[in-house]
Amino acid sequence: MGLVKRIAESGGVQIVLTLLVYTFYAIILGLSLAPAVYFVLYSFNWLIRPEILSGTLTLKNVFLFSLAIGGAFYIFFLSGALVMSSTIRLLSLGIKPGKYPAMSVTTLRWLIYSGVYTLAIRLILPLIPMTFLTNIFFRIIGCKMGKNVKLNTWNLNDAYLLELGDNVIVGGATDISCHLFENYQLILKPIRIGDNTLIGAHCYISPGVVIGKNCTIGLNSFIRQDKVIPDNTKLTSVSSLNMRDAYRIERGKF
Repeated sequence: MGLVKRIAESGGVQIVLTLLVYTFYAIILGLSLAPAVYFVLYSFNWLIRPEILSGTLTLKNVFLFSLAIGGAFYIFFLSGALVMSSTIRLLSLGIKPGKYPAMSVTTLRWLIYSGVYTLAIRLILPLIPMTFLTNIFFRIIGCKMGKNVKLNTWNLNDAYLLELGDNVIVGGATDISCHLFENYQLILKPIRIGDNTLIGAHCYISPGVVIGKNCTIGLNSFIRQDKVIPDNTKLTSVSSLNMRDAYRIERGKF
């Protein structure tokens, strides 16, 4: 703790540490790109280079090489999903639910694997929603995922603490977060969502939430920390209401 605090308070050490972390990110990105880059170079040597050297480059070869570049993106989605999710899994090993000081090794590890996850969010996950690749990505991280789960969002933070039952559907831009940061502490809590539950678009599910089976969580709903939603519950958002009225409705005082 003392060493981490000294590092946090040292500007020079922070610069060096930041450079090292971003070098690590560059390595992860490079590993993710390697199969795609190899495919592009191989295609260039096969389709373009001999034609350029002989002066017989044709539109057909250019077209085929363009298709190869498109195929390289597909390869990157596969390799990137595998490399980044595996890295997150390794970095999160041993990090259990609990509270951790802002200046701690655990929080530093959390920040590093969150950075890798941000890479995936920026480069891969938005392009593969509702596909087997998205499910594979979060399964590798450690998400306990049942059968026939449909994910139209990539905002599953700290997915190794998340459990999704069979036939769960999560709508677009919904944020399921197993962490929060308050009072200079990182707080990690698991989230569990039961079978046959639908989470609508643009919802926010806070750490520690348990949602039962056969539930419907409506569009733009916000579920507070540690709340337990019983089986067969149907919730709707109460947008455009002030906090007092929303609280009254939630308490059943209409």
